[in-house]
Amino acid sequence: MTQFHEQRTIHMYLPDDYLYSQKRYPVLYMFDGHNLFNDEDATYGKSWNLANQILWNQKELIVVGQECSHHGNDRLYEYSPYPFADEELQAMGEGFGEGTMNFFIHELKPYIDVHFPTLSQRETTWIGGSSCGGAMALYAGMRHNDIFSRSLVLSPYLIPTSEYFLLEADHTNFVGPSSFYISWGALEGSSKHAFVQETKIVTEIANRLLKKGAHIQFNVKPEGAHTESDWEQEAPVFLNYLFQNE
Repeated sequence: MTQFHEQRTIHMYLPDDYLYSQKRYPVLYMFDGHNLFNDEDATYGKSWNLANQILWNQKELIVVGQECSHHGNDRLYEYSPYPFADEELQAMGEGFGEGTMNFFIHELKPYIDVHFPTLSQRETTWIGGSSCGGAMALYAGMRHNDIFSRSLVLSPYLIPTSEYFLLEADHTNFVGPSSFYISWGALEGSSKHAFVQETKIVTEIANRLLKKGAHIQFNVKPEGAHTESDWEQEAPVFLNYLFQNE
């Protein structure tokens, strides 16, 4: 990552026959790549099991997951596009999310498009993540909708930066059809009040994006928790969303 003077592991899923099928595939870029595929790589010992979910749901795509920083609160700063403060996490920072997006757009995507059989156009370039990564996927789908046409926004971490996201939605102009899958659960925060807050924020952002012509699909989960196990269970729904015709 040139801007941060760091190197990061990239975790990828490729169809088994990609070397000889002569097919080209849509690409889903994701945050927290270490949590996607293997339990032994995952921060809390449980992954999304995403490779098997893709196979079981018979989807053909490439997934490119960027591993986050594991130093202190650096992940929070790299995966926030705006200044934020969170007393519970004892974190306060400027937010370097746009620098992260510069890496995705100007370094990672060009490399992937050169070295792998991608469908590189906007319509088949997607982005997704959960928690801070979900917030980044929402941001990317707004600020960089010339690159990404579909965003998977799972359990987004929005409360500390909600006003910035609302302003971003107001200033977003879509260059083509843009879609957002947004999910969150009632058991994610420390209280029911957090769920009410999250619901209010997400709904208001979505309303503003709908006025701009975006397609939105909500998935509100009454028993949803903020865990990799929950996002794994959700995989059939969001994978189908990526491939559905609007």
